[in-house]
Amino acid sequence: MKIKYECYPCILRQSIESAEMIEVSDQQMQQIIKHFGDILSPALEKDYTAPMLAAEMQKYIKNLTEVEDPYFDLKEKNLSQAQKLLPLVEKEIETAEDSLLAALLMSAMGNSIDAGVSLNVDIKENIDQAIEDSFAHSDYSRFKDELQQASTLLIIADNTGEALFDRLLLKELKPYDLKITYAVRELPILNDITAAKAEELGIGEYAEIIKSGTTAPGMLMEEASEEFLAAYQEADLVISKGQGNLEGLLDIEEDIYFLLKAKCEIIAEVLEVELNDFVFLYR
Repeated sequence: MKIKYECYPCILRQSIESAEMIEVSDQQMQQIIKHFGDILSPALEKDYTAPMLAAEMQKYIKNLTEVEDPYFDLKEKNLSQAQKLLPLVEKEIETAEDSLLAALLMSAMGNSIDAGVSLNVDIKENIDQAIEDSFAHSDYSRFKDELQQASTLLIIADNTGEALFDRLLLKELKPYDLKITYAVRELPILNDITAAKAEELGIGEYAEIIKSGTTAPGMLMEEASEEFLAAYQEADLVISKGQGNLEGLLDIEEDIYFLLKAKCEIIAEVLEVELNDFVFLYR
């Protein structure tokens, strides 16, 4: 999905927030802002996606500051908050009329923990919203039908806190006798999940964890690892989590279920839903 003009100030804001979290000097902040200006023209000429531009800025910040994971403390904070709310979400899934649908909804709810959009997320508020509103758009019936025939599933993961709720979805999928692959980021980027953290959170109990190859906060097929491409080609079903993955895949790949919260006006418009709606969309 080609970057929209409205994305540029958002990515600059995101870059400044990253720098502030690791307390850069005034000189370093000036260099970061200058670099953003320097790459705008090439980004426009090369039809960058938003994840591509965000990746370029995060790479520059890491190289400038020698801090490999600026979002480490935020990820730990998000995880702590999410962990406290897990019993509430587990109960909601267990008591739902359709526990798999409820698990998909709570997995989408976890997508609200997006440092690319906001550093301050009220997870409890998002749980309440998900319970009250459910999906604004849902292709669950199609998914449920295809699930009966599928033998392989690929989930393209997104943020770290979200992975806790993904684990509940994986638990609900266990009776379906699927080979499930869970693809994570190659390196730390924003608050996205990495292989080591996915293992630590127990994802490996339900799925094979692989590195996607992409260094961006979204799936870029041009960066995909051989391992990811093999899993993608083998998969009967593919679930892409979050906005960044959608931005990387929407216009170039087909037969994907996109599971997310529409956290910005641009994504909401593209998906033909309202801002902050939960979506489970087949393309």
